[in-house]
Amino acid sequence: MPFKKRFNVQIWRASPSALNPAQWRALTGALCLSERSKAFSFRFEADRKAYVLAHGLRRFALAFMLDVSPHALVFRDDENGRPQLIKPNHSPIYFSHSHTRESVLFAASCDAAIGVDTERVVAELADMKLLQPYWVMPELAEIEAASFYNYWTALEAFWKADGTGLSGSHPRLRMSAHPLGHWDVACDVPRWPDLTVQDKHAVIFSVTSSPGCVASLAIIQSHESDVTNFVIHEKELKKDTDLMGQFFKTTSATRSALGAQR
Repeated sequence: MPFKKRFNVQIWRASPSALNPAQWRALTGALCLSERSKAFSFRFEADRKAYVLAHGLRRFALAFMLDVSPHALVFRDDENGRPQLIKPNHSPIYFSHSHTRESVLFAASCDAAIGVDTERVVAELADMKLLQPYWVMPELAEIEAASFYNYWTALEAFWKADGTGLSGSHPRLRMSAHPLGHWDVACDVPRWPDLTVQDKHAVIFSVTSSPGCVASLAIIQSHESDVTNFVIHEKELKKDTDLMGQFFKTTSATRSALGAQR
């Protein structure tokens, strides 16, 4: 019987509208100097809040998983602009986040490369022609806006998981429905220079997002021949009162400790 490997993915979901002023102060205080500087460079408050929540949630979720202070985490972008955790030193941990003004998602796994993307559904912007350079699309006379964004978030999530980001230079992708409800994904070109993802097995799931938004999670695993069990743990910050309490207790305690050291 083939080896059945279990891939675990943690997904953390939050909405900027769910937090009060004290929680926003705690979130902002948990960020590093460069993150705070970036946050306050946004012209509109809605964009600033989405950025702060996305990066604060990333810090809290990883700190929670690694059992360290959020302030102990140090990130650095790689050559493709993808953030990497460089401190504390840890066995490989893969993570991805995405945000709109209405929805923030963060995903992390120690088992496989992942990417997550969320978008607000705007019917007037849904245009199948935008997808044609990136997907091998079925022949559809019409398509609902939500379906367009399901394709778009799947596309963004896949190339985030690959680590290269969306590019018109990549080959187009094909999706095939799996009996268990996810999509199997493959490159349309059998061989493509410098593209390692074509030798791996990729799957895409639709995941929960805020009302009016859609979201996708991509997982790229190393061995296509293995029979794999995907386990996705979804958490919503607002609905999980224990999680909310731990988060803001942690950030407040950390800020107090730092203040006492000065």
